[in-house]
Amino acid sequence: MKQSRWISKLLPSTNEQIENSADLETSYRYFSKGLFIILLGVAMIPLIIISVLSHYQYQNLLQKNELTQLILNLEQSQNTIERFVSKLQSVIKFVAPDDRYQELLDPENLETLFSRLQREYPDFADIEVIDASGRQKSYIGPYELSNNDYTGQTWYQEVLQRGVYISNVFSGFRQVPHFVLAVSRNLPGDKGLWVLRVTIDGKTLQRYVETGAASFLSDVYLIDAEGVIQTQPRKYGHIGEKNIFASHAAATRYNISENLVDYQELLAKNTDVSVVKAPDGQELLHAAIDLQSTPWRLVLVKDLYLHGDDWLFFQLRLFGIILICVVLMVFVILNISNGITEHIRISDKRRQHFFVEAENANKLASIGRLAAGVAHEINNPLSIINQKTGLVMDYFSLTGDFEHKQDMQQALKGVQQSVDRCKAITHRLLGFARHTDVVIEELDMNLLLQEVVAFLAKEATYNQIDIVFELDESVEHIHSDRGQLQQVFLNIVNNAIDAIGSGGKIVLKTGMIQEKEIWIKVEDNGPGMSREVVRRIFDPFFTTKETGKGTGLGLSITYGILRKLGGRIAVDSEPGKGTAFEIILPIRNKLE
Repeated sequence: MKQSRWISKLLPSTNEQIENSADLETSYRYFSKGLFIILLGVAMIPLIIISVLSHYQYQNLLQKNELTQLILNLEQSQNTIERFVSKLQSVIKFVAPDDRYQELLDPENLETLFSRLQREYPDFADIEVIDASGRQKSYIGPYELSNNDYTGQTWYQEVLQRGVYISNVFSGFRQVPHFVLAVSRNLPGDKGLWVLRVTIDGKTLQRYVETGAASFLSDVYLIDAEGVIQTQPRKYGHIGEKNIFASHAAATRYNISENLVDYQELLAKNTDVSVVKAPDGQELLHAAIDLQSTPWRLVLVKDLYLHGDDWLFFQLRLFGIILICVVLMVFVILNISNGITEHIRISDKRRQHFFVEAENANKLASIGRLAAGVAHEINNPLSIINQKTGLVMDYFSLTGDFEHKQDMQQALKGVQQSVDRCKAITHRLLGFARHTDVVIEELDMNLLLQEVVAFLAKEATYNQIDIVFELDESVEHIHSDRGQLQQVFLNIVNNAIDAIGSGGKIVLKTGMIQEKEIWIKVEDNGPGMSREVVRRIFDPFFTTKETGKGTGLGLSITYGILRKLGGRIAVDSEPGKGTAFEIILPIRNKLE
């Protein structure tokens, strides 16, 4: 299957030269890091997209909710104040009908009326009656006012034209914020208009402004047409000062009324919704609306959602969730990438091991073919030698005695023994090459080991090497090939003697494995071997001996014999700590 180019670049490169393990480990680390980055990126992209969308959607939700609350509260406060003003107008008109002019000119009647009004509206400051010529005719209040002429004042002309007049909040000589409500009525006989004028303390207006305002607002107050503050703000400014948010041309202000498509039914034509900046630089939501039948404009100011607890808590929760997800992703992806890398590493090692075993098998097959050829080639001259030796011995038997006849016969017997020995060796070579059948018989492994050591006892004694037996007498007899096992242990013990050199010890041990196999260990206290040597110890023609002292075929032949007999061999060695060969053989040979 064809791999993508970027995937093939990411995967570790397992070169055929597996000796360079450092480069291979670097490749594995690169693969693990690359896989971690890719998986983390794949997991992070949806998380980031979802987080950004959540942030944007919740921001829009807060903005919509914020504007809805503000506009609804603006409408509610507008209705409250307009109803209050309308009620005041209705009350004044009700107590001042056209035909009551003469009655109210009497101070006692006017005082009685004023007392009744104060019982319902305690903040009424004074009341006065003005005749058709614009002069004050009757007055009830805390000040000494009499016969004032109002004909030249704007408010008087306005009340005559419109029938009702509401003034801005002002202090005047009273030095107390108040506003004036005046109504004009007809004199009997169409003799002109008379006016009832009432002064109301600004506290009444302040209470109604605060009553209709929600707690989430930063500020609420009234301004006049010139932007002068009419009621006391909570935070931004004072009565009589210019509204700091009144300038539409200010660079720190931008109107959003036109963008509020969903609120057009709620927004009146005289409504303004803007984002403004406070003197401290904080952005605020500013809404203003004209109050009908009044000279005032209602202003609501609110902190933007950016400064609210809901937005702060949402951001903290969102960032907390993202942080937890990132930590979990890093932990899980790190374990996944390490696990996949380890799995690939193990698979590569297994593949390399299979390659090595296949290579060993090929080498052993080549050696087997070579051994078979050599054995056949040697057998032919050995047969001739054996035949000629037998012929000479037959001639000796037909002739009489002569000098040195017996010595010559002994020499011929030695030649025949050597020929038989060569035949046995070639027979074993053919057996290794699978050109001869394995001879299975019942064997006592303890006794077999003692026989093998007997062959090498003189050499061990000469080199001052002690051979110690730690044999388990309960080991069962096995069924295998005696000659080939002798060759195996002769090779191993002989290699141990060569490795020790002089003055050492070799220990031979036996034991059982679950009543199906036996184990044999050959341990020496020689110089040991490095990992590199241990890895190649069974390779054909590999030897650590000096040139001319070894062919490198002993252990490779041993390996092949044991595999053929259904056994296996392992070696454990470290430099300076000696070497131990462990052979495991089945009780019942599979070739039996």
